[in-house]
Amino acid sequence: MGVIATLLPLDRCLQRVHVAVRGQHTVTPCRGWDELFAACAREPVHLAVIDLFADGAASFERVRQLRTRFPRLTLIAYVTATPQRARDLFDAGRAGLDGLLLVDLDDSPQAVRTVVEQAEARGVAALLRHRLAVMDPIARDTILIVVTRAHLRLTSHRLAETLSVTRGKLLERLRSERLPAPQKLIGWGRLIVAGQMLDDPKRSADGIARALDFPSGSAFRNMCQRYVGATPLEIRERGGARYVTAQFLRAIGRAELADGLEQVVAP
Repeated sequence: MGVIATLLPLDRCLQRVHVAVRGQHTVTPCRGWDELFAACAREPVHLAVIDLFADGAASFERVRQLRTRFPRLTLIAYVTATPQRARDLFDAGRAGLDGLLLVDLDDSPQAVRTVVEQAEARGVAALLRHRLAVMDPIARDTILIVVTRAHLRLTSHRLAETLSVTRGKLLERLRSERLPAPQKLIGWGRLIVAGQMLDDPKRSADGIARALDFPSGSAFRNMCQRYVGATPLEIRERGGARYVTAQFLRAIGRAELADGLEQVVAP
């Protein structure tokens, strides 16, 4: 079970996080930035939900320090939106935050759960981002999008719209990099995020299938077999997201880019 650290002065916000992730994550509440840093150093915290304005003013320097000390930490801002804070919220994305929740606007338990899952997917995408740096930008961004938006019902048309290119241009760029068709890439994106979810031993294959909108648990298991020749349990045992990412890089002819993943991938 993953550990989420929180810095949320408003009790109702903390309660909503507890409800949203109950049974999937342990929540460690912190009362200040120093306590948050200590928790991240002491416990296996993989995600932090923070109020940027916990000290009154936006604490972007603290966010940068968190990013520097804990580069694998996924960060979600959970803030009260006011006209005076509009500029700060615009800057939040550039500060390295992975997700944003607005108090009393989009923070139902389901909304919190969705933002947490999407932010985790962005963390998984980091496994690929630097490895794909030399790839055609449109092709690279397509791969990153199918991972970060694995929870959505993507199609080749929606991918093209997201990238602001025509579907023909998208297909052309994928072919130039000898990548699979969009629908196959979408499948890989879902499987990479599923691998990340499988890192949590409390998550079942059926629960992951529901979270990623598979028709059934059987459909998810069948995809695991078709893409990597393994069951969900075997994927978990072989390293979860890192294992699936390595298999994806091999499948697209970039086995050399799997360096650094090999030590957790079973032969």
